[in-house]
Amino acid sequence: MAQRTRAGRVTHAWRRLWDSVAFRLTFNYSLLAVCTTTFLLIFAYGKITDVLQTQFQRQVVLTTQRLMAHQEQYGRPALRAEIMQLLSDQTDIDTEMYLLLDEQGGKLAGNLEFFAAAELAHDTRGPIELNVLRHGKEVEALLGIRRLNDGSTLVVGRDTQDMAEIRRLIGNAVIAAMLVALLLVMIGTVIFRRALGQRVAAIRDTAVRVGTGQLARRIPVSPQADEFEQLRGDINRMLDRIELLMSGVRNVSDSIAHNIRTPLARVLAGLDRARHGERKQADLTAAIDAASGEIMDLITVAEKLLLIAEAESGVRRQAFRPTRLEAIVQDVIELYEPLALERGTSLTHTSQTMIGVKQETWVMADADLLAGVLANLVDNAMKFTGPDAHIRIKTERQADRAILTVTDSGHGVGPEHLDQLGTRFFRLEPEVPGSGLGLASVRAIVSLHNGILSFEDAQPGLRARIEFPLHDEQNIEHDQTVMIR
Repeated sequence: MAQRTRAGRVTHAWRRLWDSVAFRLTFNYSLLAVCTTTFLLIFAYGKITDVLQTQFQRQVVLTTQRLMAHQEQYGRPALRAEIMQLLSDQTDIDTEMYLLLDEQGGKLAGNLEFFAAAELAHDTRGPIELNVLRHGKEVEALLGIRRLNDGSTLVVGRDTQDMAEIRRLIGNAVIAAMLVALLLVMIGTVIFRRALGQRVAAIRDTAVRVGTGQLARRIPVSPQADEFEQLRGDINRMLDRIELLMSGVRNVSDSIAHNIRTPLARVLAGLDRARHGERKQADLTAAIDAASGEIMDLITVAEKLLLIAEAESGVRRQAFRPTRLEAIVQDVIELYEPLALERGTSLTHTSQTMIGVKQETWVMADADLLAGVLANLVDNAMKFTGPDAHIRIKTERQADRAILTVTDSGHGVGPEHLDQLGTRFFRLEPEVPGSGLGLASVRAIVSLHNGILSFEDAQPGLRARIEFPLHDEQNIEHDQTVMIR
């Protein structure tokens, strides 16, 4: 039972480790490194042993060839004397092996016990490995066996114990290196997992705190300019945007509650007076008309809020097409021209020219939304300017930007209020009819088109300036062809 419990704990601990991405990544890549290192060590081991084997074989072959040449030049007695000299010079006495046999297989000289060397003399593949007796002790040797021209047999060899010892040492070194590499892998896995966990901990802590409602919480900035720092920056920017949107939602909710409560209260009060009054037809009609007007104003507010929400969410991008700003300006001027004439307001449009030819300004946009933007700006300009005012609409191109400006000759807006223009429900002059959502919808639609809206003091009057990304004219014909298809 205790063993099962212990095994269960080990399994659970391993699963917890394996569930860690840092552990899996480090373990897998470290395992790959260990396998690669092992392969290289085994390859090096094989090459080193091959070099040792070749070196031993070369020594045996050279010694054999030298003694065969000595026998051919000086005869068998000289060869026998040379072998005895080699065995008595005390050089490499523990590794050298010699044996000289006559035609009948009798031993003439050497430090090896007799074995059937003559039967192996026909093997010309090179030195061979055999177990032989030297001074009564069996040893493993690398032997070169050759039949001489006088019928005798020459055996030259080297004890391979040294080579086996070197192989054993190299093998032990390879195993030790593999074990050290494996140990380093495990240590590196733990260190990397801990370091990665510390880097991720700040992100997790921030995510938990933001999830509990602490929207102002941000991930601490690190001096290391790595991928994690880039991720932290992206998350912090996302949190800034979320906090801004949530603040906007709260402000909108408060503003809606404040701005809708008053009209509804007026509607209820009017209907209540009509119900408890003398119930004359004229009074009832007036109460109904007043209630209808208030309700229509509420519907207008709701529609503008819906338009702003759609623009900020980006759902209208699918309707974007190449659009010529001059055509939109012309349509809006035609719409407002009768009202401008009635008020005595001058409504004009100028566009950029080059060598006497007007340049067209194309943007990727939703034409209906842009028309609404321009209509709001013109309507605002007419609302806050008196009779005989001048409203100038201008379209131009600057580098890769399309510029649309609406300038009026009114009394303008104070510098302290310029940044507030376009804020939901902000009304500079509350006595002027309106919902305070017109410029807010303009700002949302301009942002949807990746544009920039700004307000400037025109001295006198107010200038609304909008910058859009300019659409490449070379792609206009292609875009229109795609639309037709």
